[in-house]
Amino acid sequence: MSFPDKKKLDKMRKKLEGVDGFLILDANASELEKFRFKICQELLKYSQKNKHNSSEMAELLGITKADMSRIFNHRVEKFSTDKLINLYGIIKPEYKLKVS
Repeated sequence: MSFPDKKKLDKMRKKLEGVDGFLILDANASELEKFRFKICQELLKYSQKNKHNSSEMAELLGITKADMSRIFNHRVEKFSTDKLINLYGIIKPEYKLKVS
């Protein structure tokens, strides 16, 4: 998982400024916030690639539709990082978390 560069993030922030509901990543985000954001992005990409709507994704992950919506909108304050990693592991079981 690579993280978008500053130019791309700034462009995304500008584009999403007026959008209601979608939380964007702060310019001064911590590494943990970036990691959590990236997990949300990966879940959303998986959904789009496999043509799953939010209800289908919620069922696949074993969570409520409301929680799936929160993840898709990057509003994951109520989720632990462990929970997000476990959800990611459902769609990518070969994933191994490495700390260096």
